[in-house]
Amino acid sequence: MALTLGRTKLLAHPLALLVLILALALGAREEAAALMIGLTVHEAGHLLAARALGVSVRQLRLMPFGGAIQLENPYAIPPGKLLAVATAGPAGSLLCLIASAALAHWRALSPGLALALAHVNLVLMLFNLLPALPLDGGRMLYALLCDRMGRARAVELGILLGRIAAALLIALAGASALIVRRVNLSPVFAAVFLLTSAGDERRALSGANLKALVGSLAPISKPVPARLVAVDEDCDAHTALRAARADAHTLYAVYSGSRLIRLTDERRLLEAVIRRDGDARVLDA
Repeated sequence: MALTLGRTKLLAHPLALLVLILALALGAREEAAALMIGLTVHEAGHLLAARALGVSVRQLRLMPFGGAIQLENPYAIPPGKLLAVATAGPAGSLLCLIASAALAHWRALSPGLALALAHVNLVLMLFNLLPALPLDGGRMLYALLCDRMGRARAVELGILLGRIAAALLIALAGASALIVRRVNLSPVFAAVFLLTSAGDERRALSGANLKALVGSLAPISKPVPARLVAVDEDCDAHTALRAARADAHTLYAVYSGSRLIRLTDERRLLEAVIRRDGDARVLDA
């Protein structure tokens, strides 16, 4: 299910819908309502912070244990802005928890719904503060460490912590099933999400690095050395870029068989790689 809010696409992950349907089927209406309210408040915090800081949000996806916002590229924006946007979600959950307790105290909210809201927002806040990518805590950890240890190492640390967190969540689900005799699928869903997100994080970092490289290419204002490299039209753009050198501009003569069909350069190759999320040929430039 997808909606559009301005330039942001709103998506509900099938797992979130499944959890909602299960809650309703089991008669847990207050818990289902609390879950949807908590998710909405949490993601609204991210969205409002991003809008205030001028960060573009392409997609907002509701998950059964929180949400996932797809920024223009989390690794292509300043660490300070990334830290603020990542912190805004758990902060929204904390405010919602406090508000639900206050409304229950003033008897403006039923005790059952207030308790469900407090529980949901506490779980959302604590889970998303785990220092594991792509959770909010992982984004915050990256923003704090990327300048000290390098962007690639900070991302790999976040991915490693995500795998450790996934293993602990699966162990928690297993222990719950054995001790309490009740199966809770939410930790399993969360673990699957963490384990399958590593590739997306690495691709995002690669795209950010390429974008920065394109921006660093100085315009030609005087005659400079250039190298000419012949490549086949079906050559992978990444393979062709390995022939580029920092001390000279590289031109690519693209051949179809023995026939020259076009000329391109390193900047256009980099732009093609970014545009196609890493899957590009020299002909796409």
